Amino acid sequence: MAFFNWSDDLATGDPRIDADHKHLIDLVNALYDAMKSGKGNDVLKKTLDELIQYTSSHFRREELLMQQIRYPDADSHKAEHVKLVAEVLDLQSRFESGAATLSVSVFNFLADWLRTHIKGRDVYLGKALKAASTRV
Repeated sequence: MAFFNWSDDLATGDPRIDADHKHLIDLVNALYDAMKSGKGNDVLKKTLDELIQYTSSHFRREELLMQQIRYPDADSHKAEHVKLVAEVLDLQSRFESGAATLSVSVFNFLADWLRTHIKGRDVYLGKALKAASTRV
C-alpha cells in the first residue's frame, strides 16, 4: 500500500506539472517502501538521492514556467522551493553521516509539504499557465 496517493484535488490543470508531481509521489512511496522493507542504507541513499535530484529538476521547470509567463508570485513561490531543498539536503547529509534515520515523521513531513505546496501554490501557478496559454 502506498504511503501517499495522488488524488484529483492535487491536480493543477497543467499536465507537465501534474506529471512531475505524480512522479515525486512515486519516489516518496519508493523511498518509504524501501525503508519499511528494511532495505540497506545503500538502497535508501540511492532512492533519497533520486528524490532530491528529481525535486530540484522539477523546481527548475516550474521556475522556468513562472519566468516565461512573468508570474507575479514567482519570488515567494521560489523561496518555498529553496527552503525545501535546503531542508531535504540537510536531511540527506544527516542520514549519510548516520546522525538521522528515515522515519515515518520524515515521510509525513514530505507528504504534508507536497500536499500543502501543491494546493496552496502550484494550483494557482497552473491557473496562471492556463490563462497565459489562452492569451497567446
